[in-house]
Amino acid sequence: MKKLTQKSTYNLTREQEREASRYFGKRVTPAKAAVSLCFALLTAASPMLLGMHLWEKIPEIVETGLTAMTGEDDSIPRAVLVFGVPGLMCVLTLICHGQLWLHQKAERLPPTPIRITGRWSIPVISVLLCSFWLCRAAGQPTELPYFLPCLLALVLILLGAHFFDCPRDSQIAFRFRFIEHWETPWRKTHRLAGVCWMLAGLQLLVFYFLLGTLPWYSFVLAVLLLLSEFPAAKSFSK
Repeated sequence: MKKLTQKSTYNLTREQEREASRYFGKRVTPAKAAVSLCFALLTAASPMLLGMHLWEKIPEIVETGLTAMTGEDDSIPRAVLVFGVPGLMCVLTLICHGQLWLHQKAERLPPTPIRITGRWSIPVISVLLCSFWLCRAAGQPTELPYFLPCLLALVLILLGAHFFDCPRDSQIAFRFRFIEHWETPWRKTHRLAGVCWMLAGLQLLVFYFLLGTLPWYSFVLAVLLLLSEFPAAKSFSK
């Protein structure tokens, strides 16, 4: 009697699911998974710093604009807005990263919501949405120019996450002639660049949320971090 091949929830055979997981499972190296998780959690939690900066300006009970079943406004305490909502974003980030890693280890295709969310959607939403809620609750400006530093920081963090262990055929990569044809210098340079670019973006978020502005030395530090891969790449090639 012919043995039937076990089907997955996607109606794929085991071999087809393994192949699909390689192309669509957002597979990464263990090092990239660990580094991405650390920076994603820090990014998702960063609005807590803004909440502490605006603590005195945020009312003790914050109106959400939502209506409870009793017909009353479903308000929340200040501490929940400042720490609870970003904390929830950290939990969701941890779940997404954990699910992607477990499915990668099992060579299975992650569920569609997890694949769509990926590793960085929740941290990005946390920074933009939580900072908007905090500023609105504190009576601060909520126009687009106020959030441009956040967008700049997020772009640097996402580029850094891409650089870390990016494939050799990537369209966005460093094409230094002295590392392009050598595997080890290429990997070391892009790993260092990935960490430095994520650090550059994260420190911009920290300064902006803590001080309400970006001091000149935060830009100097960001530039130094962004340029650090150039001398490093030269040393790795020796």
